[in-house]
Amino acid sequence: MRDKEIIKSVQYLRGVAALMVVCFHFRYYLNDNYAQKDLGDALFGSGAFGVDLFFIISGFIICYSTRKPDSPHPVAAYTLKRFFRIYPLLIFSLLTFFLLFGADGYSVLKSLIPLQADYSDQGPFFGYNLLSPAWTLTYEISFYLLFLVGLAISQKHRRLIAAGLIVSIFLLLQWALNHEVRLSAYTEYDYPYGGPIRPVLAILSSPMILEFVCGIALYSMFMATPDLPEKTRVFLKPLLLGTAAVSTLIYFSGDFYGHGLTQWGAPSVALILSLLLYERLNGLPDIRWLSFLGDISYALYLTHIIVLQAIRTYGVRFGLEGAPAFAFAVSLSLVAATLVHYLVEVRAIDACRALLKRLSGTPRHAPRLILDYQKP
Repeated sequence: MRDKEIIKSVQYLRGVAALMVVCFHFRYYLNDNYAQKDLGDALFGSGAFGVDLFFIISGFIICYSTRKPDSPHPVAAYTLKRFFRIYPLLIFSLLTFFLLFGADGYSVLKSLIPLQADYSDQGPFFGYNLLSPAWTLTYEISFYLLFLVGLAISQKHRRLIAAGLIVSIFLLLQWALNHEVRLSAYTEYDYPYGGPIRPVLAILSSPMILEFVCGIALYSMFMATPDLPEKTRVFLKPLLLGTAAVSTLIYFSGDFYGHGLTQWGAPSVALILSLLLYERLNGLPDIRWLSFLGDISYALYLTHIIVLQAIRTYGVRFGLEGAPAFAFAVSLSLVAATLVHYLVEVRAIDACRALLKRLSGTPRHAPRLILDYQKP
């Protein structure tokens, strides 16, 4: 898909999602420095909702980017794109973390797969891993693999097959483990099996996996939305903007707090759907800085935790406190993400394109895909 085909609402939202996760992790700089002692928590205590946005967006964008085969070997092309999208930056981030702060080899290896630290711990984090934000990648990769099954069976019906597979496995495992279906992402299970099967059970039985199905459903609704008369678009415009505004306010209300469909997932679905339909019917302006923020969202998401650890370990704050310290940490994270984006991500994408051209046996330049810059 060429630049003009990028869905701006998705591009902008993933950038905002990454930035909110960054602000969530740096919010403590704003606490205990002003009259309102919990200022950081009040402003960004719900910033982790960006994870739920990411999961739903991933379900949408994987469907959108595979809507037309762009290779004579679509399964191989899909696998290569997913590998080069995830692993070069993950490997770089883990190596950087290891060189700066040290870690045992076992933790590095588990984080590289990536696996969480302890599947006897509470979900959905399961003890995180060495690079703490990378706990989400285990869910992302699991979704990619299940979607790959759908794509391998049928290009046309990949969405239905993948969604059916995810929901069926989730329901089966939930019933086998609990004798009921739980939609709370914050659960602990006494898994009957250990070894390599335990992570599989933990991830595929987690309600977090259903957020990808919501993304698939949103894609289907987006593509099925017809062109409407001008009067209808004028009528719907304030309703869609109002829904987006209310969804955003819900994040900060405290009524929905935490990961999963019953918490941040619900307003995330409403926010994404309202903006998708608004763009479909009315278009969105070209906001270059938001578009760029979307481009670096994956790098920002993974590397900001390294910046955070560096500030804590080496005291790189220059005596700043409160809002100046917060602004410095966020700005440093944005600079680091930009550098890593161009030095690692873009080169990895170029390498993937070269492999895809060799795989397809055609010398033409592969068009830029939104998938190329999509965070998991």
